[in-house]
Formats: sequence, structure tokens, C-alpha cells
Amino acid sequence: MPILFFFSISAAAITFTLFYTWCVQKPVLTVSRSFQGEARTEETSLGEVEKLPKAVMPLVWYPLKMVLFLGETYIQAAWGAYCVLRVFKAMGEAGLESGMPFHIAAFVACIGALGYVARKEPRKDILTVIQSCIGMGSYMVFVLNRSALSTYYPWLVDYFSR
Repeated sequence: MPILFFFSISAAAITFTLFYTWCVQKPVLTVSRSFQGEARTEETSLGEVEKLPKAVMPLVWYPLKMVLFLGETYIQAAWGAYCVLRVFKAMGEAGLESGMPFHIAAFVACIGALGYVARKEPRKDILTVIQSCIGMGSYMVFVLNRSALSTYYPWLVDYFSR
């Protein structure tokens, strides 16, 4: 049973990394580059680069950067919550009170996927490091504090309680 669980959670980790890389990282990177003035002239039709006025830039960019940071952090921590809920479901189906092999497999898949995502991240600033640490630590937080799952991810708990 733990071997089958390991393969299924590994497949989910691969799927998560592909989804996150293409559907979250790439759009956020595109938005970040456009606001930081790294737009390429060949991307526009006539070679001009359109930028916001310098006085407006902080008023738009910093709140947007905070929203992107919180959104990415929420998605990465959701991956940790998903792994924990998968372990609890597998342990319930197997009739186990404690299942260390399940936790080890899920922890390796969770940290491996988030480590891959962090490694592929082209932005290397302090916010990226913080969001990676929060995502990686979320597994342990949700294992030790099960009520945090229903506080932050009630929709995920409802999905697994069916």
C-alpha cells in the first residue's frame, strides 16, 4: 500500500510542478518583467516600449507585487495541505492510526516538488525565498495543527471528506 501511495503522490508532484511552472510562474514572471521595465522592444508591433509613468509605477507595482506574493504563497502552501490530506485519507482507508511510511513518502513528494519549483524560479529575491520556505514548512504545520487545514483550506478539506 505505501508503494502505491508513493507512486500516486509522486505523479501528483510531477503534475503540480508542471502546472505551477506553466500556469503560475510564467504569467507572474511576465507581469513582473513588464512592470520592472524589462519589456523587449521586439515584442511590440512598432518597436516601441510602453511603460507607466515613473510617478505611477510604485502605486501600481508594489500592491500588485504583494498580491502576487500572497497568491503564490497560498498556492504553494495548498500543495502542502494537499499532501497532508492525501496522507490522512490513505491512513484512514488502511485503518491506521499512525502511518510513518505514508508521511515520509508525502513529505518527500511535497518538498521535492516545491524544491523543483524554487530551483526553476528565475527571480531570486527575498520574497521568493520567503514564499518557498512557507510552502515547504506548510507540510509540517498542517501535520502538527490539523485545525489550520480547515481554517486556510476549507475547500480542500471538503473535497477530501467526500
